[in-house]
Amino acid sequence: MSGDPDGYGFGEQLPIEPIDPGSTVLVAGPALSPAESLVRSLVLQAAEDDEASLFISTNKTSEKLLTACRRTDPALDTSLMGIIDCSGQEPKPNETDAALKYVSTQSDLTGIGMKFSALYELLYAEAAQGRVRTGLISLSSLAMYVDLRKLFRFAQTLSGRIDSAGGLGVFAIDPTTHDERTVNTLGQVADGRIEVREYDGDDEDIDGELRVRGLPEQPSGWQPFALS
Repeated sequence: MSGDPDGYGFGEQLPIEPIDPGSTVLVAGPALSPAESLVRSLVLQAAEDDEASLFISTNKTSEKLLTACRRTDPALDTSLMGIIDCSGQEPKPNETDAALKYVSTQSDLTGIGMKFSALYELLYAEAAQGRVRTGLISLSSLAMYVDLRKLFRFAQTLSGRIDSAGGLGVFAIDPTTHDERTVNTLGQVADGRIEVREYDGDDEDIDGELRVRGLPEQPSGWQPFALS
């Protein structure tokens, strides 16, 4: 178990022990791995625990993100959910209870940060015990539009706000699109890392394998996982 009895849990289907409030984790996996699906699952567990979820979506419209979330959880309750759509595409009307905000371009980190603060404050006030899970999908998309120094400061600011509010941050990154220095630099904003790779076994119920690094009292080595 986590060192904090009130750690953020992830259900029985994922081989990850509860993570302490105030933590940010980096979920690292290539584009064809289930890394982004895992980020969604880790954040969407909020609905099972009367917590709030907040997504910063840089590579999908809010509509496409919601569709992907409903594949993960067909009975998804969006009443305590917020999405910041930074895809740069024209927003379409959405029939959802989720709070939606739009930023016109991925390069506007100041705008994203302002929308994040406003949405987080709203969700913090409504969620049980102010518990909010934030999913950023993904750092790699943002890195295409801003330099490393600006992206590091942005990610550091987000993780700092999550820490001070006792939330949970889950940031996706595709390490195959960056050099080692970039991945290590961005990794400094996180308390730990969950590495994801494809599963090459025969069990059709397994979606991938993960390995948790840098977080206390987690399973060691590669663990198979299922997202449904």
